[in-house]
Amino acid sequence: MSMIRLGVIGCGGMSKVHCGTALGRSATTSPELRPYAEKVQIRGLADVDPARAEAHRLAYEGEYATTDPERIFNDPDIDAVLITTWHDTHAPLSLRAMECGKHVLIEKPMAMTEPECDAILEAEARSGVKYMVAFRCRFARGARDVKREIPRPDNIIAHARTAGIWREGIWAQDPLKGGGQILSQGCHVVDMMFYLAGAEPESVYATGGVFHHQRPEVIDTINAAVRYRNGSVGSFLGGDGGTGGLMADYALPCKCPFWVMAVAGGRSGLAIDHGHNARFESIVPETEWKPPYAKCDYSEELGQEAASGLSDILPTLARSILDDTPLPATAADGARTTRFILKCFESARTGKVIRFGQ
Repeated sequence: MSMIRLGVIGCGGMSKVHCGTALGRSATTSPELRPYAEKVQIRGLADVDPARAEAHRLAYEGEYATTDPERIFNDPDIDAVLITTWHDTHAPLSLRAMECGKHVLIEKPMAMTEPECDAILEAEARSGVKYMVAFRCRFARGARDVKREIPRPDNIIAHARTAGIWREGIWAQDPLKGGGQILSQGCHVVDMMFYLAGAEPESVYATGGVFHHQRPEVIDTINAAVRYRNGSVGSFLGGDGGTGGLMADYALPCKCPFWVMAVAGGRSGLAIDHGHNARFESIVPETEWKPPYAKCDYSEELGQEAASGLSDILPTLARSILDDTPLPATAADGARTTRFILKCFESARTGKVIRFGQ
């Protein structure tokens, strides 16, 4: 296989981000991944809105546009599928793609229920295809610095609160279509939390509830205490309706005051703004550890796109397919994140410590 022929399902904002890297179009793709970006070619594009699918076809030089995902799945000339649709369709569409032997790049969250997680993990193992979740924070410059400098933290503190309150009528706030802010958007921070922790969760105890919305099904505030299987501990704060710009001393390019702090024996690292930027602090002698810097705002030095690492996501899948290299975010990572958030909700509703399966 010399080229990756890509089918796209869902022609919205995130598909533009990923499609914009195909054929090496993005100037911010990392040099080591550029050869793989150049080997991705858009073939078919599907969307419920035919005009939007056609606009994407023209913009990214696709062969055809359609409103029927089955045309993508049944196309023998498509090797991999990018899925960027509403959240409730992620699991069924990616399961169908694997059934048809297509590699998958799925936007977050991978799934909305634990049975969906189980089904995807089983299909991934059975099909043998590459299945990658587009968890952007793993590619961000600041988060990668923190991971490198503090690989085994003993305390991990994560914050995923937004300043505004999500409108009741938007699809992402719907309990069935989107799941609400914590599952829809906070999942990025939950994955970054696990990425930096480098450990599986053992248990969670959460308090929270519905503070800013009318529908009782969608919890909008969670404060959780986490214990990991390697003995480390941490916390996760998620929701909407407050903190916003109070959490940073500079303008946030992503307008998301999302951050994760990793602490280990007097060494601290903070990945902020979706992990684009970072801060370090130390109280140990420099002979033991010297932080690479105190403060680095890659989003200002390099620009938001380069700092985010978004233009490396699709090329990373291409490299994995062509060279059979490991993926940075698999179905197991997607399942871990969804399960954790759902268990936070369960704990908040029951008042119990919830343990994770072995």
